[in-house]
Amino acid sequence: MDAFESLVRKYQRTVYVLCHHITGAHQTADDLSQDTFIKAYLALPHFIDGHAFFPWIRRIALNNCFNYLKKRKRERPLAEEEKVARYNFLSSPNESPPDHVQREEMERKFKEAFRALPPDQKVIFSLRAFENLSYQEIAQALHIPTGTVMSRLNRARKRLKVQMAEYLGRS
Repeated sequence: MDAFESLVRKYQRTVYVLCHHITGAHQTADDLSQDTFIKAYLALPHFIDGHAFFPWIRRIALNNCFNYLKKRKRERPLAEEEKVARYNFLSSPNESPPDHVQREEMERKFKEAFRALPPDQKVIFSLRAFENLSYQEIAQALHIPTGTVMSRLNRARKRLKVQMAEYLGRS
């Protein structure tokens, strides 16, 4: 029990962040990450000794998120969570007010487009863009061929590009 508790402490933030990237909602990510560790604890007898723990727990988390997205299609974050869940991929300390407004609008549009992705594409895009996993690592985590990862990621990128065309043209 103590060993599992230390694993929870070690990985709970990482699992939460993964769930949050995929669902876009704090409370949902919190619930899914907690459920992930409960399922992992109950499945401990099936864990293969000598294998890495994180890929196993990540797979459980991904399955939870994927099942949630299939059931709910998508969930809009609360306004308060919008402020907390910033990607800040263009933020700069010397940003002018008009640039700041434009960046915030682009981030809002990106989040909206990301939430609209189909669950299979959203999961793969999240693993690639936010978790920095390779195609092979994603394929192993999801138990799908590398080619499937590549095609779903390509479809996700194309959908995001279409949704973001207005902002990408301004660059």
